[in-house]
Amino acid sequence: MRAGMKGNVRFAIAALCVGLIVPVVSLAQGDEELPSVEEVNAHLDRLYRSESAESTMTMTIKRDERERELTVRGFSKGEEQGLFVITDPAREAGTATLRTSEGLWNYAPRADRLMRVPSGMLSEDWMGSHLTNDDLVSESNYEDDFDVELAWGERDGERVLEATMVPKEGAPVTYSKIEYALDAEAWTPLEAVYFDGEEEVRTMTFSDVKEVDGRAVPHTMEVRPADAPGEFTRMVYEELKFDVPIDDGVFSQQGMRRQARQYREQS
Repeated sequence: MRAGMKGNVRFAIAALCVGLIVPVVSLAQGDEELPSVEEVNAHLDRLYRSESAESTMTMTIKRDERERELTVRGFSKGEEQGLFVITDPAREAGTATLRTSEGLWNYAPRADRLMRVPSGMLSEDWMGSHLTNDDLVSESNYEDDFDVELAWGERDGERVLEATMVPKEGAPVTYSKIEYALDAEAWTPLEAVYFDGEEEVRTMTFSDVKEVDGRAVPHTMEVRPADAPGEFTRMVYEELKFDVPIDDGVFSQQGMRRQARQYREQS
């Protein structure tokens, strides 16, 4: 799986869903008028973006015949700061990833070893999942980087709002196209399909919508690679809080070590 689901859920990993700023809108003849671009964008911005967030997520990873489960504690603040710490199983507790404006670091608690992730390894899998290191650090600006068209569509007999996103020339975007499907009434994300050229490379689905601080937020996200349809990474929010006070010190190398050691001692 490649980079691209920029920070929403930002674990978001979140990431994993994005607000849409849509410069191009098309109407199919005879269809009901599309919602305004500004309304859709404002809704999705509010849905997934906040000054800060804390989360507890269960991540199930299936590769080949093996399936494993991780519990991940997440902290984020602003656009660039994020800390993700594995709290379970015990043998991996304390393993952590820190994201700042300066880059990405991984921490191995057993060896007390901190390693900066070089740019050449950003496409590598994160913790053996179908997410990549780059999924944690990339932040596309959809107004500047994409041309987007809205249209009505249909999925499983239900009308949906479709958003087709194509990177502008020179934009720092890995994928050639991303196709989103949103609930027609609530504009809640249902599915995102990622392309390399004309080839579909991964699909992300969203479900289990629950209200958090007045927002209807999908609590289950599942990523499936096109070249291995039997594999998946499923992320389920057990806890999600927005706009909570988080000390900036959490997003430092020392702060990462403190959090990692705390969760390792508790395991």
